[in-house]
Amino acid sequence: MRKKTGMAVRGNRRRGTRGAAATPLLHERFWIGGNYWASHAGTAMWHDWRPDVVARDLRRLAAAGLRALRVFPLWPDFQPLRRLYGYAGSSMELRHGEAPLPGDEIGRAGLDAAALDKFAFLADQARRQGLGLIVGLVTGWMSGRLFVPPAFEQRNVLTDPEVLMWTVRWVRCFVRRFRQHPAILAWDLGNECNCMASVP
Repeated sequence: MRKKTGMAVRGNRRRGTRGAAATPLLHERFWIGGNYWASHAGTAMWHDWRPDVVARDLRRLAAAGLRALRVFPLWPDFQPLRRLYGYAGSSMELRHGEAPLPGDEIGRAGLDAAALDKFAFLADQARRQGLGLIVGLVTGWMSGRLFVPPAFEQRNVLTDPEVLMWTVRWVRCFVRRFRQHPAILAWDLGNECNCMASVP
């Protein structure tokens, strides 16, 4: 793995990587690409999920000559944690809505399994079209507004120890799930993370 300009890039120029999308791109000197949100929903794409639109978008982008897309697993859609309060407003636990977190790896990371399946579909479609993906891992800021799990609203998401613990869990689980996917070109720290909070 090579690190360059804040991104971890899979493979190296001599050996390349496995897969149809990422391997050729690592040997090219210049990529044409852009940020991708589904054309029907923008930042609401993950909870207004239309796989037919995503597949059509990626076909059109590839046909237009794009080679790489920066994509954004929006934080509250992928880690939709809500805080359960008890007596006198004391914090009891984090849940997905009213449901306790599942006991598997995905649940322990606070992630939504259905959201991961949606991302897998997007990655599979990208590979089919020969597109490489640069994944913005912590997408908590986009289009001039904050996107954080409900449990972390009113928290400093850059310094709060509990938030940081859950952020690490989510990134670790997500990367473990997709690190071998052939469409993944690079991991990006996130979108404009400096806008998510002030650091004293």
